[in-house]
Amino acid sequence: MSDKKKAALEARLEGRQIKAALLCVEREFAAEDERKSFDEIAEEIGISRQSLFKWRTQNRAFIEYVNYVADDFLASERAYVYRQLMKTINGPQPSVKGIDLYFKRHGLITQQVAVESKDATSTRSNEEITQELEELDTLLADVDGEE
Repeated sequence: MSDKKKAALEARLEGRQIKAALLCVEREFAAEDERKSFDEIAEEIGISRQSLFKWRTQNRAFIEYVNYVADDFLASERAYVYRQLMKTINGPQPSVKGIDLYFKRHGLITQQVAVESKDATSTRSNEEITQELEELDTLLADVDGEE
């Protein structure tokens, strides 16, 4: 998302909402024992817990801004993620999943899906259908005769 989009989102929010969005993202990335509750965030901003809940679940601009901030934070952690991925590949027992992810990330593996479809519009004549039914009846009679 561009800075222009960020500015457009911020223009749709009031100052308290921007601060709340930042605190909500910070909460999600914090360690369990350091994580603020939504009650604490609401109190810090000076709103009710219900108002914060409505912003988080019903305010499209707020939700988009929270997602923007979270994406921005994750982009800054990309090098760390790659380092962790390489640890799974270079470890004592290399991870096949890690190797697969590495290849997919660099476009060395692509998933190919083949879809076969039958033309439902093709028509068979009544004679062809009758002949096929007779062949099936013959096969069934042969099977019944063997039993």
